[in-house]
Formats: sequence, structure tokens, C-alpha cells
Amino acid sequence: MSMRPKLSSKLSLLDKRILNCLQENIPFVERPWQVIAAKLKIKEGDLLKRIAFLKKQGIIRRISAIFSPGKINFVSTLVGAKIAPQDIEKAAKRINLYPEVTHNYRRNAKYNLWFTLIARDNQRIAQIIARLSQDKAIQKISEFPAIKIFKINVKFPLEN
Repeated sequence: MSMRPKLSSKLSLLDKRILNCLQENIPFVERPWQVIAAKLKIKEGDLLKRIAFLKKQGIIRRISAIFSPGKINFVSTLVGAKIAPQDIEKAAKRINLYPEVTHNYRRNAKYNLWFTLIARDNQRIAQIIARLSQDKAIQKISEFPAIKIFKINVKFPLEN
């Protein structure tokens, strides 16, 4: 059972429509917000104000492009780390210092902190993992490279 409050019940109908729309492809045009606003039947300025509000509230963390690493000659891997619970926050902060770390998440398992690395080559990934393995807070670190990529299109539809 999640202890998180149900945010979707606190959002306005417009906010839910905006969030649903932002999870689709943002058009690659000179004025993407104008196109999205038109789709939502609102003014571009109103859309930008709502997005700023949702960002300030922490509901939107960021809006960014997602690249396929292999298509731009980069490599990626999943890494699992075993960290003592009292050290996990500090270790996560040190891991996040590497710009090659795209995101990480805590899990209740032997490997309790997982993160993704994207780098120019496998040598750089090995270098980062080797440096992190020297961190006293990290008891064990293992790489789990993808054997086959299964791309899923994750969306979190908010009911209107």
C-alpha cells in the first residue's frame, strides 16, 4: 500500500489534460507550446503558466528529450548497488555526481539502489563502476547490461 497522497484527485481537469498531453510527443516546431495549447483549446500563455505551476509544485520534474543511446553511438547499462540503508542517501548523491547517470531508484532487495549509465563507450562505464566500487558506502556494485532491448512506452494517464 502506497503512503503517497493521490495527486490526481488534487489536480484540476485542465491540469490533468495538460499532463496527459505532455506525455505524448511534443511537436518539433518553432512554437510547440502554441500547438499544444491549440490542441487543449486554451491560450499559449495559460498553458505556460499551468506548466510553471505544476513544475513549482513538483508534479512536473522536467520536460526533456529522450534519446536512443545506440542511435547516437553511445552505450548504456543498468547498474545495481548494495548499500547499507543508513548510507543510501549519501551514496545516491555521490552516484548522481556523474553526468552519465540518467536516473536512479531505491528498491527493497539485495541490490537496493539501481541506476542507469549512458556513456560514450564501455570503457567510460567500466571506469565509473570501478570508481564507485571504491566508495566505502557501496558494499557491492554490479553491471547488468541489456542483452535485448524492449522499449516500452510508459505513460501515466490521468482520468478526466
